[in-house]
Amino acid sequence: MAQKSEKSFLVEASIISLSNFAVKIIGVLFSIPLSNFMYGGMEVFNAAYSVYAMLYMISTAGLPVATSRLVAASAKRGRANEVKRTFKLCLLLFGIIGFVFSVVMFVFADKIAVWTKHYDSVYAMRVIAPTLFFVCVVSAIRGYLQGLRNMVPTAVSQFIEAFCKLSFGLGLAYWSNLRGDAPAVQAAYAVSGITVGMFLGMIYLVVYSRFSRKAQPVLSDEGSDSTRSIAKKLIAVALPVTITSSALYLSHFADTVIIKKALVYVGYTDEIAGKMYTAYTTMATKLADLLPSTFVFPIAVSILPAVSGALAAKNKKEAEGYINSSMRISGLIALPCAALLFVLSRSAIAVLFGSNRGEGIELMDGSVVMPIDIAAKGLSILAVGIFFISLVSTTNALLQALGKAHLPMISVSAGALCLIITDLLLVTNEHIYIYGAPIGTLVCYIVTYSLNTFFLKRLGVRPVSPLSLFAKPMLSALVAGGGCFAVYVLTGLVIVSEGRLAHLIRLGVSGVAGVAVYAAVLLLVRGITDKEVRLLPMGGRIANFLIRRRLMKITEGSDE
Repeated sequence: MAQKSEKSFLVEASIISLSNFAVKIIGVLFSIPLSNFMYGGMEVFNAAYSVYAMLYMISTAGLPVATSRLVAASAKRGRANEVKRTFKLCLLLFGIIGFVFSVVMFVFADKIAVWTKHYDSVYAMRVIAPTLFFVCVVSAIRGYLQGLRNMVPTAVSQFIEAFCKLSFGLGLAYWSNLRGDAPAVQAAYAVSGITVGMFLGMIYLVVYSRFSRKAQPVLSDEGSDSTRSIAKKLIAVALPVTITSSALYLSHFADTVIIKKALVYVGYTDEIAGKMYTAYTTMATKLADLLPSTFVFPIAVSILPAVSGALAAKNKKEAEGYINSSMRISGLIALPCAALLFVLSRSAIAVLFGSNRGEGIELMDGSVVMPIDIAAKGLSILAVGIFFISLVSTTNALLQALGKAHLPMISVSAGALCLIITDLLLVTNEHIYIYGAPIGTLVCYIVTYSLNTFFLKRLGVRPVSPLSLFAKPMLSALVAGGGCFAVYVLTGLVIVSEGRLAHLIRLGVSGVAGVAVYAAVLLLVRGITDKEVRLLPMGGRIANFLIRRRLMKITEGSDE
């Protein structure tokens, strides 16, 4: 029964993972040509988007989590009326919050642009402002459906949003570029695709939630709490989660506010500071966000209703099973991603954005570097943080599911404070300059994860021990990174070109070698069990094959 429940949890996570993977790939496909024909306008685009994203996190972070958790608990107890009341209340609250934030961003766009020193981002911010209302409605419906363990509508709506961003945003930006519009106008056309996509995604979810039978749970009508009681529960969960998620996203927003100001303070011109900011935020941060948000964040999304439902049914053993599975799988996935991206950062950027993108950047010592040099080093630092970012998202969700949403608020706020301090200290250092930003992000997530694990232990939760979670997978990842680096160096002796095709070949060969080494070492040191393999797509066949080959032993209680 436990195995079946865990498989259900992994199926839900897989649905969101596949959707996120498609969305992220579309996002990269959007960024590549956009940076190709309007590279000078990417500073404006990134600045406007980061301000929007910060307001987006504040307005939508807490209530979807609270909705998902309360709906899951109510559904587990069979309370149909309570499920419906929760959904309607969330929809009303989301609509009000979204409308207010849309108005604020539209009206104060000029003042925000001056404050962040990205003066040309006003048009783009005003075009994207209505999206805050659309996304609030979308988030309310997604939270409701995810609480019912229905992940498909979320996946479909995400795809609609991403596709429209690609088609409308990229198409209009290209048309604007051909007309010779200013970079600020091109950036405004580019972000318009996000607005259109979110609107159409909202329409789809509204129709689905109204007419689909899967959105109408067949439950008894007994035992529904009052609307006032539900509202109190929502606020109790949503407020700390909102602060948590907003503080966690502060790393991106801090880049917008701090980097350019700090670089100008050191002595760089406004133009050079803008080029560094563009290189780092356009190429490095997008790739660093791709892996954890695609493969690990969905585990956190799926684990919340699963653990909440198990706790509501007073099934502690089932809840602990979800907790252990999520922690193990997060570590097993994040470690090789971090190791391989650390080694292959330059080729990954070169394949997607080209190795000669933009003009040379003159540093304080008189040397000139290309934007890819800035981005590659920044990405290598961010790659180290992938492991901690992944575990932060999972441990945050676990603490929230355990009814202790205020604890990740404390840990994330502490991490965000460390990030700001690190940024201010390091970006203003003439020897570290722009690389202080990724170092600050890394420090933020290390501090946050450390505090989260401390809180889990204090709550009596028995997560996987650090030795079991980290030692063998980390050893495997380190060996895989070393093997990947060796192959990367050897291929560089044969392929000396800096073209995209050359980097693609080196990236592919080295990446495959690294994954193969990771899997081999993981099996050799018994760093993964057959039970964990069975939770993966086609995991049963893979596990049985490995057992027959005596590469893996049967875990007690697993299905052969």
